[in-house]
Amino acid sequence: MSMFSHDTPKPHPARHVFSAQGLSALLLVILGAFGGAVYVAQEAFRSGQMAAVISSVLVDLTNEDREEENLGSLKVNPVLVAAAQAKAEDMAEKGYFAHNSPEGLTSWHWFTEAGYSFSYAGENLAVNFSDSEDVTQAWMDSPTHRANIMNGRFTEIGIATAVGEYKGKETIFVVQMFGTPRTVAASVEPRVITETEDPEAIAVATTEPEDISFTVVTDPEVTEVPEVPTVLSGEGDSVTRYASPFELLVASPHGLLRTIYIVCALLILGALLLLTRLEIAHHHTRHVVAASLLLVLMTGLFFVADYFVFTDPVLATAVGSS
Repeated sequence: MSMFSHDTPKPHPARHVFSAQGLSALLLVILGAFGGAVYVAQEAFRSGQMAAVISSVLVDLTNEDREEENLGSLKVNPVLVAAAQAKAEDMAEKGYFAHNSPEGLTSWHWFTEAGYSFSYAGENLAVNFSDSEDVTQAWMDSPTHRANIMNGRFTEIGIATAVGEYKGKETIFVVQMFGTPRTVAASVEPRVITETEDPEAIAVATTEPEDISFTVVTDPEVTEVPEVPTVLSGEGDSVTRYASPFELLVASPHGLLRTIYIVCALLILGALLLLTRLEIAHHHTRHVVAASLLLVLMTGLFFVADYFVFTDPVLATAVGSS
């Protein structure tokens, strides 16, 4: 008759992390997260079904940045969306990346073509899109693009994407258009700032350009009226969300991969700490080696994703109203 001693210590739950099943599960999560992020960035984003999701997420992220400065949220206007879509498709079809087309059409042509009569308008562009949060952060890091996002005069927004080739590589063009319809802003004369474009030199951390030219766009039917005040958000204002939490995750595969890897790293380090209690004895060698290999694998995969999959978005110098 076998007897069990009540004094026999039970295996620490943390040992399950380093069991064959635990290590296999971690490896599956690490590789699966990497493969999923690469697929979304390289394949899913180029499908037509993802275009609306990306646009909705970018609108929400833009409004979140405005909320932090107590600015009113921007509402999606279908006419602005149509203008942004036409501009994005024109760049994708002709392979250029600039506010002015090869034929000399300015940004404001697309507003007019779509039938959007504005008092204030602005445009942000980006190419090499692979993550919504990365693009939004790139715009916010650039003083000129941030000025458009944080312009309190703007009340509406339209965002669109298109897949095309730029410099011989298939990529995604993103157009973000801002506006204040003339009916809302009481017909204030539009004064447009067009800044010197140099997309070759503009990357994520855009600096203020040295050469700035001002183009005044006049309308003979406009009468002089008081300037429209900055729109501020009140405490009771309800903010419209255009994307679901799931869509926010899917449209930001870079950030999602980073979060998953941080959670996995904390789980591995926490389990190792509980097992060893900071005393690395001989019988802990296997656990230390397993933890080290997993951490090195995650670091290596994230490095590959960071430099070869989620490339830095390129920005064209922003244009907007004064």
